[in-house]
Amino acid sequence: MKKFMQFVLLTLLTLTLFACQDNDDIPEDDALDYDAMFEMIADAIDEQLPIQFNRSIILPTFDEVNIEWTLNNEPITNILVYSPPFMDKEELVRAKITIADMTRTYTYPIFTLAPDSPLNRNIMFINTDIPIEDVTKDTYRNASVSVRSFINETMTTVFDNNQVEIRGRGNSTWAMPKRPYRLKFAEDVSILGMPEARNYVLLAEYADKSLLRNTVTFKFSSLLENIEHTPQTRVVEVYFNDAYHGVYTLTEHIEIHENKLSIDTIPNVEDAGFFLELDQRFYQHGNTIGVDGISVAGIPYVIKMPKPREDLTPQQVAYIEQYIRDMETALTQKSGYEYYLDIDNFIDYFIVHELFKNVDVGWGSVFFYKRPSEVLKVGPIWDFDLAIGNANYIDYGPPNWYGMRDHKNRWFKLMMDIPEVREKFKVRYMEIYEEKIPLLLEVVDELGNAMIPAANRNFRRWDILGQYDWPNPTEVVNATTYSQQVRYIYNYIEARAEWMYYEVQSTNYQNGIFD
Repeated sequence: MKKFMQFVLLTLLTLTLFACQDNDDIPEDDALDYDAMFEMIADAIDEQLPIQFNRSIILPTFDEVNIEWTLNNEPITNILVYSPPFMDKEELVRAKITIADMTRTYTYPIFTLAPDSPLNRNIMFINTDIPIEDVTKDTYRNASVSVRSFINETMTTVFDNNQVEIRGRGNSTWAMPKRPYRLKFAEDVSILGMPEARNYVLLAEYADKSLLRNTVTFKFSSLLENIEHTPQTRVVEVYFNDAYHGVYTLTEHIEIHENKLSIDTIPNVEDAGFFLELDQRFYQHGNTIGVDGISVAGIPYVIKMPKPREDLTPQQVAYIEQYIRDMETALTQKSGYEYYLDIDNFIDYFIVHELFKNVDVGWGSVFFYKRPSEVLKVGPIWDFDLAIGNANYIDYGPPNWYGMRDHKNRWFKLMMDIPEVREKFKVRYMEIYEEKIPLLLEVVDELGNAMIPAANRNFRRWDILGQYDWPNPTEVVNATTYSQQVRYIYNYIEARAEWMYYEVQSTNYQNGIFD
């Protein structure tokens, strides 16, 4: 109603101005109140511009009034185009308003939201054909998914699909009260601007009381140009069958897909193109060496593509196994390894794992791939809810090296035994420390502040702040407010990054001593 009344008043003022243009007999004291007109137009613009901005809009126009627009002092047309920022940022829209021969400029701050910002207020409604508590990891169940978001501050349905199935997922996380899930749609769909695909994942982040570790890690990974693909994330508050279940991280399912990490395979050729995962639960999952994967130096790797028992041939299994053996031999001999692996990619990938001290660096969720006639690469990054000081069964504190151990990640250990590789790792890390770590810390602050309203709702549903949940360290248990949880991961990253910065310049590091 307020906008309508302003429109009516502006229309009347405009008509009056038009009518008076050719009337020279109007006394000066009866002239239009231009101050009031300018303020009326400025207020109307203020009403129509959102404070939180996440979708392009057409800027307002008024008859007999000229407006020149700028965004951050750069001229724009009458369309304010939403360009997704890396993180939320304040910007300035200016309107230079001209009426008759008078001009005034007004400034409007707007807050442009990143796609993964919690301030988008994404709410996901999932309805299942059985109670959500009865959904298992083994069987997909029919479901429907609807998503509502604040689009330029107006709650809007942005996604609606009833051709979807849901099942449980995860290993240790599946045993937690707040469970993670997998969504499988009948065809490729894009949810909240993420790459079109059939498969999505809902991470529960139950043991990660910051609710941010995966998102923070993925955003950091996306800054590193030698990591080819990083999953996107969206913060969603989920209702299962109309019951609120709290904050989840909606993200991509790790797979080979033309819209994600794309690999073209060549059927019935030894060097067919491969996608694999280091998985110490290989046998626990019922896999068989030579059929579902391979074992090199006692470490099992699942072959995910070509698909075992469908497209994978014995010749291809033998080829990729021998390729990895030859790569490890070259690393051990400290010569010729560049013909087998992309060392810049390996360095960036393991910097992420080491910086965040990820428990799974040698256990699982370590993915790697080889395109036909190309060298091996690692990625995408995955599964960091028990990183950044959130696992009490390891040396979880900011000091001390972690991943380059024989009992952690064999490839990381072999590459860091090579002096030339250690030097490249050092140079690259120091570059990242100077250029990326300040931005990473800013990301933690921004995401943490933006998450507060959703986090408060989540922890009303799951009253676990100040409670031990496996494998929370004492510091996580003692952080009894959400803000303290965010401050813990901020301080951890800051301290860990600084420790690594000085340690890569130490004599021990130069000599390959990581104890």
